[in-house]
Amino acid sequence: MTDQEFDLSISLILQKDKNGLRTIYDSYGRLIYQQMLSIVKSPQDAEDLTSDLFLKLWESAAQYRSGTGHRRYLTVMARNMAIDFLRKRKHESYSIDDDEVYHEEKADDFRVDEQVVGEVNFRTALDSLSADEKEIVNMHLGFEMTFAEISKVIGRPLGTVTWKYRQALSKLRKNVKEGSING
Repeated sequence: MTDQEFDLSISLILQKDKNGLRTIYDSYGRLIYQQMLSIVKSPQDAEDLTSDLFLKLWESAAQYRSGTGHRRYLTVMARNMAIDFLRKRKHESYSIDDDEVYHEEKADDFRVDEQVVGEVNFRTALDSLSADEKEIVNMHLGFEMTFAEISKVIGRPLGTVTWKYRQALSKLRKNVKEGSING
């Protein structure tokens, strides 16, 4: 989605036309979910937060300023909501077993096209990465953000961001070569 298409969708939202929100959701719903999941670690909470983000976007569309970069706007909003959620939960952690059960039940949900890692299931591939690596890969590949933009959003040095991204790609390549990730 281009900035102009996003601006058009925001103008539809401001006119109370749900098609504007639907267009943004169709373009970014899966990516927002992946970002939320990489932070909160709970599929159910990530789904709830994703829904909450789009409700918040509906309610606060007038606050968006055209030309400020819609991908960064959505990423910052998602990250802040997830961090606020964790603060409210006092950093409650979720077991890996619960996450694995969910992946088995919903293996076909939230798939990302071959543009990310070929035919590999994005969520399964990301399971081999740390939370920081998942977030950076999601922002760079999913939201097409530059490393400089990612550095600003997550408050980490540019060198750290690029290093973690390269480390993540190395892990993904290794997993694909070993056949431990099936598409």
